[in-house]
Amino acid sequence: IVLLGPPAGGKGTQAGYLAERYGMIHIPMGDLLRARAKFLPQLAEYISQGELVPDDVVVSVLKERLADSDCFSRGVLLDGFPRTRAQAEALRNAGVDISAVIHLKVADEVVVDRISGRRIDPLSGKIYHVKDSPPPPDIQDRVIQREDDTPETIRRRLVTYHQERDAILDFCGDRVRTIHVGDGSPAALPADVRSMLVFDEVRKAVEGDTYWGSVIRSELIAKAFECGTSSTTLVSAARFFQHSRYRLIQNGCLADAAACGRVLLRSQVLQLQGNLKPLVEYELRTWLQQVESSSVMVGHSISQKLDGDIVDVARGFATLVFVDAHGCSMEVPNCQQLKELAMPLAASNALATEQLPLQPSGPSGPKVIAERIGTVPSNCWHHHSYVAAVDLDMDGRLHEAACLAHMDRWRFWAAKSNGYPPELKDRILHARASQAFVSYLGFVGAGDNIHVRSWIPEEASKDGTLLVAFEVQGGREDRPKALLLRGCMVLSLMSQDAPLVSKL
Repeated sequence: IVLLGPPAGGKGTQAGYLAERYGMIHIPMGDLLRARAKFLPQLAEYISQGELVPDDVVVSVLKERLADSDCFSRGVLLDGFPRTRAQAEALRNAGVDISAVIHLKVADEVVVDRISGRRIDPLSGKIYHVKDSPPPPDIQDRVIQREDDTPETIRRRLVTYHQERDAILDFCGDRVRTIHVGDGSPAALPADVRSMLVFDEVRKAVEGDTYWGSVIRSELIAKAFECGTSSTTLVSAARFFQHSRYRLIQNGCLADAAACGRVLLRSQVLQLQGNLKPLVEYELRTWLQQVESSSVMVGHSISQKLDGDIVDVARGFATLVFVDAHGCSMEVPNCQQLKELAMPLAASNALATEQLPLQPSGPSGPKVIAERIGTVPSNCWHHHSYVAAVDLDMDGRLHEAACLAHMDRWRFWAAKSNGYPPELKDRILHARASQAFVSYLGFVGAGDNIHVRSWIPEEASKDGTLLVAFEVQGGREDRPKALLLRGCMVLSLMSQDAPLVSKL
């Protein structure tokens, strides 16, 4: 694999990530030539006099290194070579096959800022940057700038680089995978992007369809049975979000962590801004939002383009936890690396071509949801039922979409059987579901008995909305019931909520 990019474009950093991830041999050509110069007087003469080393000498040295057994068994990362089309052709003529070219296309102004801001401590040799990593106050007066790190010199070097780069890209053709950084293109990463997020894009370029990254986008066309009332849309959105989250866990940035333990949904928030419509094209997005030592938050949205605007139809957040083989909670594997991939809202907006949705108000952890719904009244509506196999996923856990569908059904049963205050009965029966907050606390199997309780919390009615709370216990009939679920639905009598519009 060849890493191609401008000076200070991040090639060395990405090569380090690639070598660690795939076990490949990283060969910085400058280091290789200096090491071989100890044994090749002619090469040492070129280097000592500051002359360009002829292509045939460089290729000869490289080919000798590539003949070593570790290169054959582990693969090679070339950093700093080829620099010209002639060098690329010389590689081919020498029998070296380039599998892929990772092209880091970094905007010129970003490169100028990175290099011109560098300062070196002449005593320690440590490199600082006036903005990103300023030197400590006690050495601020002694750091220096290299003569060739001025903006004028850098721009002259970039002119030459662009000419040579274009020729190499033309020669390599469809083997090139381009990562845009701060160059203004629709898919560009922001100029100040973290290096791990760049590597996330590099991994997608190297692994193709087997790795989906930390942001998953997919197109969907809503089917008629997935549309209808707000409740239907809420349940359908939960299904879409669950499937997209499964991709993130199986083939995305959470795959390595998921291999260390089971991933469980602990809580979620869903919000509706409108209803799905049949045969309409939508974009489904899922991304890594926040990483803590014991949990991961994943964001979701379903949106459509309307007259140049992005309109969110549904959005949500899910909190995931990890448990070991014994069912005990564990710290999030690869936590620090995942934190580097997590995208706070500002970074997410900069990464996406469309603006990602706003975060729902308030967190959604089990403790917060419990405080939101309050304690269960002793005289509340209750109902006994059984778990059907159709409600379970492949791991034998209740589908989150099934839970939401049951919650919607229970509020109608409770209202029709006078389980809520009489003055609220008609309102509950005719209200539209606009939000759902659910915490998942236990497990049941097919045929297990469940005991459902539902009530209207105190001060639950405000701003034209009404809160309906639920608590579910369950398990085998011959054992004590365990707490399975706590949650609530936010109902609204308002007409269709105004869609959330984000300008492109």
